[in-house]
Amino acid sequence: MSPNVGSPPEEQILTPPTRKRLQALLNAAIPTIFIEGGVGTHKSALLAAWAAQPAPQLRVLVEFDHRQLTPQAMAERLAYQLEVAGAGTIELSVAETEWGALAELLTGAVKALDRPLTLGVQQLDDLPAEVARTLIDLTGTLTGFRLVATAVDAQALITQALASGISHQLLSDQDLAYSAVEVAGILNEELPEATEATVRAILEATHGVPELVERLITLFPQECLAGTIGLEQAVGGWVPEHHGAMEFHRELKLVAQSPRISPALMVSLFGPERAEYLFARLPRLGAGTVTQPLSGQRQFTWHPAFRMLLLQLEHPGLESDAQADRARVAEAAVAVGDPELAVAMLVANQSLAEAELLCADWLWELVDADPSLLLEQFVAHDPGLLADFPNLLILATLVQPGRGEPAADPELARVQRTVLSGPISGAVPQQLNRLANAATLALGVGELGVAVRATIRWVNLFQAKHEEWAESVGPEFVSDGLLMIKALVQLDRIDLVPPVAQLLLGVARRNPAQAGPEAEARLGALFAALRMAAVFLGTSRAEVRSVQLVRRQYHREFDQVLHAAIDAGEALDRGDYASAEAFTRVSMFRLPSPGDWPVLIYLRTVALVALGEREKLDELVDQLLTTTRWEAWQHHFEAPGSYALLIEIMVMAATGRTVHRPLSELPAYLRGLPPGATHRWPSWGRRMLEGTIQVASGSARGTELPTDAQLGPLSPRVNWQLGLLTAVNNLRSGEEATAVSVLIRGGAGLKYTAAPLPLVLATPEEIATLIQRLPANASAIVRTSMALANSFAGIEQDGRGQVRLAARELEVLDGVRRGLTNAALARELYVSVNTVKFHRTNLYRKLNATSREELLAEALSQGL
Repeated sequence: MSPNVGSPPEEQILTPPTRKRLQALLNAAIPTIFIEGGVGTHKSALLAAWAAQPAPQLRVLVEFDHRQLTPQAMAERLAYQLEVAGAGTIELSVAETEWGALAELLTGAVKALDRPLTLGVQQLDDLPAEVARTLIDLTGTLTGFRLVATAVDAQALITQALASGISHQLLSDQDLAYSAVEVAGILNEELPEATEATVRAILEATHGVPELVERLITLFPQECLAGTIGLEQAVGGWVPEHHGAMEFHRELKLVAQSPRISPALMVSLFGPERAEYLFARLPRLGAGTVTQPLSGQRQFTWHPAFRMLLLQLEHPGLESDAQADRARVAEAAVAVGDPELAVAMLVANQSLAEAELLCADWLWELVDADPSLLLEQFVAHDPGLLADFPNLLILATLVQPGRGEPAADPELARVQRTVLSGPISGAVPQQLNRLANAATLALGVGELGVAVRATIRWVNLFQAKHEEWAESVGPEFVSDGLLMIKALVQLDRIDLVPPVAQLLLGVARRNPAQAGPEAEARLGALFAALRMAAVFLGTSRAEVRSVQLVRRQYHREFDQVLHAAIDAGEALDRGDYASAEAFTRVSMFRLPSPGDWPVLIYLRTVALVALGEREKLDELVDQLLTTTRWEAWQHHFEAPGSYALLIEIMVMAATGRTVHRPLSELPAYLRGLPPGATHRWPSWGRRMLEGTIQVASGSARGTELPTDAQLGPLSPRVNWQLGLLTAVNNLRSGEEATAVSVLIRGGAGLKYTAAPLPLVLATPEEIATLIQRLPANASAIVRTSMALANSFAGIEQDGRGQVRLAARELEVLDGVRRGLTNAALARELYVSVNTVKFHRTNLYRKLNATSREELLAEALSQGL
């Protein structure tokens, strides 16, 4: 404790402009000033405010510690400070009340002085409430006495000042009072009809406190204009009921149990008004930082040292039960939809059974959990305990640093092997749950063979036993279904996504509550998966294009992959290869392990080959394809990825670089694969690979003419790509007529323009021949699809007289091709019928057409 401090050191005083405004504020004779601070902080602000008191005053600065000093000792300490400051010796009397000695001491000092007395107190609200009340009451009743104090939580002091009818000012280091000009400037934007009387009323009610001014104008605009606002209304609208700094410390210690805090969590714990105050105060305390991640919700993250200090803080009256606090935070986290935090708190509390139940319902959301939040909790537990909690074991596996690789901890690896080798038995719902757990855990440890077998078995059981699981649909079941759809995309089995997604949607849409706590987001993910499969496989998009339950989310890994595949696939079908490259590049940049998603890499590779981006292809090889992780994940001996091999074939053909094995060795490699390995591939995977190897290597074999049985059961885009590969092979064998015939048969099922992706590996002459040999009766979709290959061959469209259409006009033109009515097209595009008519009229005008046939013929001739 410093006896009497004169002018504080220069570095402790506020900046000159701020000091000038503070001096003007003090000269306005506001008796009480509260400077918000934290534990052991903002003392410089107190020194600056105290030193800025008008010169004739007697200034006394004191620090009390009520944990060590009795009321009598505090009075003696203050008497000594007054004497040193020049107030003379003042006798202490025996007061009637415990804290009365302080009041009598200050009253005697003021009467004995010939000048005002200013008392500066550090952390006034951390003293007993009677001390604060005594000093504030004296400020209002004792002429010539002024109080300047810091406060950990100034709300309690403001409440007392209001109760005593005392004018006051709330300050901080940077936020000082608004001037009349500043208030007028805010009103000019928010309430243009305000007058000078409005400015005066606001300043009288708030003393220019920035937070109060802004809040008052927002909450009470009409009262501001009418001039009916007052001090109590202004402060009462901002300050909720509160019980002092001790409660503030308790609240801090409670929220310190959580490494991160969201506004929603604060509201659940403390209510909206108190939550808003606390969330704004924490960064100002220097306790941490506020960020806004991709999810869009702001998060406060503690500085570790500050959080540790709070958790270890020992203070009379602050005794708390850490286990009860964590349970309270977990309950609030569940209420606001933050399963990561809830599981972390429950695991820290050793409540594994409760955490397992929570994990089962939220596993779909938790697989993308923040490892930093959960890892420290799982590391503190014996992995052997997780053997009885499969969902917690999966989560503990996925937050490990080596995700997708065997666990480094031998005990954890042993538990994982035990669970993976366990029997799959029980009723159908139980079997499906165990298969989903096995597949997800296997992917987490890199056991791709197990993952493939479990996933395919899950899909077969899911489709075959629909009646037996339909009654068991709930949050856990939908979570497992989404995890299996994610696994199908990772394992190159997009062909199995539509039936699974449609069955889940059929049940979940009838009763969204069955989908789980995040029903809209989960249904949105199902629709996005269905739409991605429609884009990739060429099935009808009309039935899923218009359904968008929630806005796109990009903070989940799977969401990023889905939307990047949708956007890139549609860009390729427009011939916009630069956009397709951009979509895939941005998504890969955001993904923690982009090599886990060969479907996305495949689309990026096609776009780069189409653009002739040799340097970026080389970067892709160095970044992904030559890494050990790619080799282990995509070339697993039990389940090599078909799209991974397609990617490498394209890269080798476009760059001449050998990736893992030469192009000439791939046919022998395919023939040597064990029968079980192709479970990871769709039925047409081997045919696609063999055809791509032929086209990429420039070789040819005898004439091929796929039968209807070979093409019929497949999806439209698969037929289209197989037809194109076969057409190139026939062309190289000198069978032009057969090549064109196969091409037309392959594109017969197309429902919309589809980029001829395999032709990126054909020669310009072969592409030109196929386009020129198309018969006059070839469908418009096949013609427009083939026209997209012109850029592969370096053929530029003749720009003379070519019409440029807007994106919406191209969509309307596509609808006209498909024979849609104006009303049907309006529903599909989410626009009005009049908007469709407007764009259709523009199409007829731009293409100089008078009928639908002329419109389509002219569009075809111009490659639109």
